[in-house]
Amino acid sequence: MNSSRAVRRSDASSQLSIRHQPLIDQLLLKDRALASAAEGITIADALASDRPLIYVNEGFTRLTGYSSEETVGTNCRFLQGPNTDPNSVKQLRDAISAERYCEVELMNYRKDGTPFWNHLSITPIRNEAGQTTHFVGIQSDTTRRHEAEASLRLASERMQNDLRAAAKIQHALLPTNLPKLSRARIAWSYLPCDELAGDILDVFQLDESRIAFYDLDVSGHGVQAALLSTTLSRWLSRASSELKENPVAVLEHLNDNFQLDVESPQFFTCCYGVLDLKSKTLSFASAGHPSPVLLRSNRAAEIYSPGFPVGIVADPDYQLQVVNLCANDRVYIFSDGAVEQIGPSGREFGVDRLLRELERHPSVSLQTSIDLCLGAVLSSTEDGITDDDISMLGIELHAT
Repeated sequence: MNSSRAVRRSDASSQLSIRHQPLIDQLLLKDRALASAAEGITIADALASDRPLIYVNEGFTRLTGYSSEETVGTNCRFLQGPNTDPNSVKQLRDAISAERYCEVELMNYRKDGTPFWNHLSITPIRNEAGQTTHFVGIQSDTTRRHEAEASLRLASERMQNDLRAAAKIQHALLPTNLPKLSRARIAWSYLPCDELAGDILDVFQLDESRIAFYDLDVSGHGVQAALLSTTLSRWLSRASSELKENPVAVLEHLNDNFQLDVESPQFFTCCYGVLDLKSKTLSFASAGHPSPVLLRSNRAAEIYSPGFPVGIVADPDYQLQVVNLCANDRVYIFSDGAVEQIGPSGREFGVDRLLRELERHPSVSLQTSIDLCLGAVLSSTEDGITDDDISMLGIELHAT
């Protein structure tokens, strides 16, 4: 009789075991997954005093050097050290006290004292009643990422220092000492959209009665455009006196020496001219540059000047334009950034508005008129930020 009951109990246990085997297998799989995970995984008892660890996986041991025997029963703060950020620790403790999820990145220390960056997430585990019973921590070593970020920051700082040094060199090429002329005044403004610009301008004296000038705009902006504009400025400064007197010859020489190709994928526009105070003429040639503006008797108008940008075609056929100037005439030469800025409405500032702005202030000084005009250009953009370099050169003829 007893033997029969024992057999029935054994059969019942076997049937129960068979029914629960999938659940047992699932629990074993989860246990193996936790143990095998590359990340460090810990479980802390939320109900016990000081929330001690009750489980650490092999990933945690590999990460920290601490074995399960050394860590179970202790609080995980033993990973903290002298360079652990107290603000990150406070953020972590506040989240644990509030029983909410938290994710921080902080400096921790291995058993051998080696520091490492630990990306730590803490997740509260609640029972059916909603009570937090445990905290699961997942820890990943992000030291390499931090080292890479530090290297990038250092490289970025070096690059910024190099850019600032290059910008100083480029600004040094601008005309700080303008020719002192008794019968004319020169003024200019230069607004790069980056630290380095593709625009460059200059004014230099040919003899007692003549000055040469140019405004040049390399396609694009930034480092590559600045390198070319700086090269062009040095090339022009070293040109022969005979060449500098001839605007068409200057543009032709530039076109011969700076052709657009695969290795040099940039072109540029340029307006080069000569002001002759004896003859009261302004002679210039344009290579795809915006037409200069003549302000006479408070009326502004373009001086039409066609021409291909430098480097686009082999034989551009640049044309010399000659303007006979009157007393108090003003001529403005500018890059396309002055008229092609897009405002919040999606419309360009445009040549017509530029003409109106120059007509609005005929009695102010030449420099002030340039500043007011370009101020209007900046005001038309969103937050006063331009998407292209702007340069403007002004020439005013005095009454004799």
